[in-house]
Amino acid sequence: MAGGNDRILTTHAGSLPRPDDLADMIWARMDGQEVDDAALAARIDSAVAEVIEKQRAAGVDIVSDGEMSKTGFSTYVNERFSGFEGRSEFQADDVADFPNLAMRLFNTPAMAHLVFSNCVGPAKLKDKDAVHRDIARLERALGEGDRSSAFIGAISPGQIAFNYPDQHYGSHETYLGALADELSYEYQAITDAGFKLQIDSPDMAMAAHCRSVGSSVGDWHTHLPLAVEALNATLAGIPPEQVRLHVCWGNYGGPHHKDVPLADIIGEVLKVNAGTIYVEGANPRHAHEWRVFEDVALPDDRSVILGVIDVKSNHVEHPRLVADRLVRLGKIVGRERLIAGTDCGFDTFIRFSLVDPDVAWLKLKSLSEGAEIASAEL
Repeated sequence: MAGGNDRILTTHAGSLPRPDDLADMIWARMDGQEVDDAALAARIDSAVAEVIEKQRAAGVDIVSDGEMSKTGFSTYVNERFSGFEGRSEFQADDVADFPNLAMRLFNTPAMAHLVFSNCVGPAKLKDKDAVHRDIARLERALGEGDRSSAFIGAISPGQIAFNYPDQHYGSHETYLGALADELSYEYQAITDAGFKLQIDSPDMAMAAHCRSVGSSVGDWHTHLPLAVEALNATLAGIPPEQVRLHVCWGNYGGPHHKDVPLADIIGEVLKVNAGTIYVEGANPRHAHEWRVFEDVALPDDRSVILGVIDVKSNHVEHPRLVADRLVRLGKIVGRERLIAGTDCGFDTFIRFSLVDPDVAWLKLKSLSEGAEIASAEL
């Protein structure tokens, strides 16, 4: 199913370093400054073309648009949906134990531009053209390239409910259902264009230790099965082999000592109708998670993307280390069902990254070199 019978393919989680001038333009618009629409669209176009070439140069097999058009993997909801207003407050239990660390991590210009709002009315997709603009840009950048070797990310219903507290529906289940209905348009457009669809659903892991104040998520044991049900409803009619589900514990530099183990959520994760699941496996808190697959059999119709590059450290992983991480899981699930990836995105929200942009490309090169070594050994 991974499509790499002769070798382990490489990919990443979606967001890549944005050019400074593009980030400046997007921030200016967020700050209420006048920005020329045509100039912004043209710069997004060229940025996508540039980032595709950089991925190819680094040896990445399954590429993305780098999320150049978005303020963040989830905050694009503010621009593309109606029914959301104001600003919600986000809390992480692990960081709450260390207030000085919290100030260093979150008292930044990037955080000032990272806005989670509240659902105050019917959640409706108001800009249906946005996803088609993303698709067209990626198509132009790929040229004659195979559409199935590229993906576009999209948020899950559960993640919206997790980040954007409900002040309208009054029922978590109803809120998830409404979000599922609206997101289906975006999902279908991406897969109809022939691209892989990456569902970004960190809530499946993060809901155990993070929340937005006033969120309807509540206990994660209750949220998780409801989020899976809503996501599967959104994916109805989409071939699972076109879908990859990314689950992570939060792309921030906290201690993460309160993260839920993958073993506790893997059962629900595997219920999602996605042909590929994508989990962290590189950072110090989750580098051991590959062991879950010693005890939990990966279904025959599933593949796994394992994060083997940490996106919260400027250390560039040695290709040998990357290979070791891949080999030990490959021996369990098989080389043909294993893809090498990063733990999360390199620029999850604009300028929120902990990794220098130039270092990010070195890390992706090491990813490719390590996958080549592991392919030979497996």
